[in-house]
Amino acid sequence: MDETQALNNDFEARLDRLVTILTQSQRLAFLTGAGISTSSGIPDFRSSTGIYRTTSAELFSIDFIQTRPAEFYAQFKDFYDLISSARPNRGHLAIAELERLGKRVDVVTQNIDALHTQAGSTRVAEIHGTLRTASCMVCARQYPREYFHDAMLRGEAPLCECGNFLKPDVTFFGEPLPEREFAKARRAMWEAQALLIVGTSLQVYPAAGLPRDCDAGAPYIVINYTPTSLDYQASIVFHEAIDEVLPRAVDLLKA
Repeated sequence: MDETQALNNDFEARLDRLVTILTQSQRLAFLTGAGISTSSGIPDFRSSTGIYRTTSAELFSIDFIQTRPAEFYAQFKDFYDLISSARPNRGHLAIAELERLGKRVDVVTQNIDALHTQAGSTRVAEIHGTLRTASCMVCARQYPREYFHDAMLRGEAPLCECGNFLKPDVTFFGEPLPEREFAKARRAMWEAQALLIVGTSLQVYPAAGLPRDCDAGAPYIVINYTPTSLDYQASIVFHEAIDEVLPRAVDLLKA
């Protein structure tokens, strides 16, 4: 067994190595996916218990909401309720704590649940959008959650003051990513001294391609239950629970 294999088989050794990287790096970037929010009660999408096992991926296509808005909201109700009631878990809080410890922490997330912001992270790029706002599909007027929240909980399609349907400000299949947020994400990758890939299987592009924008010398740390396409490039790989690895690393950093 070589040194790298031994490291990846020894949890405490990997944890110590992670703490060393966190100590030595002032500018950190996190690329997070659905896996970081499962401990908050939000299922992921593609696992055996994920959302796509009970809800067709077609529901999240732009064509579906544009042509069948009433049907979309009737089916979207439970998912919206689940996300709206979720709270940050120990993984989200650990990332926010790194910022409070004086690190510059850029969080690039594929999630639409806003849990990183709720946890206290201030530099968050939401590259798949957010459920905090919704916009008219005709006049593009934007509304805060307070305007449409109750209607969505009832499974009703919220209407703009112009009389047309609202669409949540999330990226549906068939839509481009929000340019401003993706530009923030790429800059975070360029400037990172270490990249932590957390709770994402790196199957969805263009988000999965973001690590290629990192400086060649920046170490990668992967924290994900299942293998990813970047495990072989990573300095450290954790296939353990996110809310076990990150809080312990932060506690050791503070010690």
